[in-house]
Amino acid sequence: MIKKQFFLILVILGYLFTNSVFSKNNTQRLNHRQILDFNQNWLFEKDDWVGLNNASQEDWNDNYWEKIRLPHSWNANDTFDNEQGYYRGFGWYRKHFKIGKELKGRKLYLRFGAIYVGAEIWVNGNYFGPFNSGYTPIQIDITECVDMEKENLIAIRVNNIHNDEIPPGRWRMDYNCYGGIYREVELISLSPVHLSENELFVTTPVVDQKFSQISVQIGVKNNTNVPRQTKVVCELFDGTKSVAKFSQSMQVPAGLNLILKNLKSSIKNTKLWSPESPYLYSLKITLFNDKNEAIDDLITKVGFRDFYFDSNKGFFLNGKHLELKGLNRHQCYPGLANAVPKRLQIEDVKILKDLGANFIRCSHYPQHPDLLNACDELGLLVYGELASWQHIGGEKFIGIMDQMMKEMICRDRNHPSIILWGLMNEGRSKKMFERIQRTTKRLDPTRPTIYAENHIKEAIELGTAFIPDVLGLNYKLQKYDELHQNYPHLKLTNSECTNPDGSILGDLETELAGLFKIKNDLDLIESRDYLGGACIWSMHDYGTEYKPVRPIQKSGVIDVYRRYKEAANYLKSRWHKEPFIHISGHWTFPDEVGKIKDVYVWSNCDKVKLFLNGEIINKNTDEPNLWQVSYEPGELKAVGKKGRSEVKYILKTAGNPAKIVLSTLSSELVADGFDAIPFEAKIVDQNGVIVPLNKKIVSFGISGLGKLIGIGGETKVRTAKGSAIILVQSTGNVGTIYVTAKAEGLKLGQFQIIANK
Repeated sequence: MIKKQFFLILVILGYLFTNSVFSKNNTQRLNHRQILDFNQNWLFEKDDWVGLNNASQEDWNDNYWEKIRLPHSWNANDTFDNEQGYYRGFGWYRKHFKIGKELKGRKLYLRFGAIYVGAEIWVNGNYFGPFNSGYTPIQIDITECVDMEKENLIAIRVNNIHNDEIPPGRWRMDYNCYGGIYREVELISLSPVHLSENELFVTTPVVDQKFSQISVQIGVKNNTNVPRQTKVVCELFDGTKSVAKFSQSMQVPAGLNLILKNLKSSIKNTKLWSPESPYLYSLKITLFNDKNEAIDDLITKVGFRDFYFDSNKGFFLNGKHLELKGLNRHQCYPGLANAVPKRLQIEDVKILKDLGANFIRCSHYPQHPDLLNACDELGLLVYGELASWQHIGGEKFIGIMDQMMKEMICRDRNHPSIILWGLMNEGRSKKMFERIQRTTKRLDPTRPTIYAENHIKEAIELGTAFIPDVLGLNYKLQKYDELHQNYPHLKLTNSECTNPDGSILGDLETELAGLFKIKNDLDLIESRDYLGGACIWSMHDYGTEYKPVRPIQKSGVIDVYRRYKEAANYLKSRWHKEPFIHISGHWTFPDEVGKIKDVYVWSNCDKVKLFLNGEIINKNTDEPNLWQVSYEPGELKAVGKKGRSEVKYILKTAGNPAKIVLSTLSSELVADGFDAIPFEAKIVDQNGVIVPLNKKIVSFGISGLGKLIGIGGETKVRTAKGSAIILVQSTGNVGTIYVTAKAEGLKLGQFQIIANK
């Protein structure tokens, strides 16, 4: 059936709305700046093209609307399935709320993390918009719009319809355009004189283990009608120890935003930030008034690192060469679309680290601050990118792209993990690139720009190849050497390679085909010293509209639920420094005793041996990773030695399916109505060995204070490699959640998890 179509890691406490009412009893204060949770108690109605044109009015009847909490996407249930198309249209959001009188005299802002893609906002009938950035924050000043004496109304009209002039703009792109208010919303309460977050820019002009320097730019906004005398104090902490303190006093004219630049200090014995040792300092910035009273503050993380690209020798971090080992990542998840909670953002970074990666490309749009925070904390270098895919529109399009770059940089430039600002993916416009290049260098002269090019000849002829600081190269690896020889001054890195579409979890033949494509590409890229490194397409399978008959792009090294394919284990064997060994596939072949089986072993060890039922299998092929083994049931074991370390990997023949074992990532969920966690049901025999069945139906059940989130709302899931996955989400209440999984003829699997505030 065809369906309708901030590096501001603010250490600031969340404040909850109870029944949408803010009062002294349900808030806390962190040194004068209040960030209030504005995600609860929203109403939603899909417009469905019938035209709810007056839904911004106070007297509009919204009694029948769906009750939701944000973040939210209206495409959560109509993507990641096998049906063509998904809803692209309009939706309305409304929220009734009260604000306590104690906020009188404060500046009040609403900040939306992101709305896709077009948004118009009314607060008590006052209009804001239109907004079209889709992936960057929207902040509006509602100080004069709200009434402390009565209930207030915010109404938002959102659309995700295709528009050539609104980025990414291309019809049928290779990713879905999920609609909704899909990131968090905050109500920010500030003193009339306060720090301007968008102006915060922390740089490290000198980076050395013996001696480093820090420089701070910060804005001070005076919303009063008289000049104000203020002082900004910056204090750098190593843990709880203060290692630098510096300040500047100034008078801020009435009604103006004064930007202080070059507040500098130095520190000794610096701990440097790197993927292997992502050490972070904390910088606290406090604003004082003329009575020496603190009236605002911000806390942000600082990482001391220095990097550059060289046209002949690749990428260097902290004075040492570093091969970029990366993957491209989308921000989507089955059952959630693009409204992905913090836990799963962080989990993606953990997976990349587990694969041995040190680099991520946020393809092809600005992604969630939670992801960037995790990259800072866990150690992953980041390529940020504007929303784009093979399309450039007219003046309106270019203006939105330029504005999006401003918003992305102001939100993200304090993340030490970010090393590149991406102008575009697979498109070229000298006019647009030159404009955005100027904007980027004005807002952040410390980082290089890049764009991802898949037609080198056109880029050279048009001149766009020479605009960014680094040229990203997508595919066509055989042309790299000629490009470097002809233009040796160009700094080059791979931005996409491989794209092994059709790599299906549970189909060993297609999984291995994808693995070998990756191996061949990495062999070529990593042997070129002039390249910064590689960035594989893609991290995971994802929803796409590029080919309607293929709604899921299966080119990931992991699947949509983040289960490892064989390519993922290969990357671990290639990229990890610690000893690693893995055997592809399984060792359960009923009725095939004596048949020759190809056994692939992947390892970074110096010596590898293979055993079947305790007997060594002699290496009998010319391929370094391949053994040919006569099948007999039992235990297949690979043993690897690296120096004095030994690792092993064992496959056992499975018996008949006996039961289901349920597992998940944690014993707790956050009881906020948004946090979600994947539950995996594994079919095992009586000894606990996984039975590698495909397409076995597992039925999930739930009771208590949680709900199941399956693809299309479905709770019956087919297995791949003996595994089935579903998400469990909290309802917002504290208590126990009981999850079950059953299949015909098998013992029930059970698991309980606690939802806590």
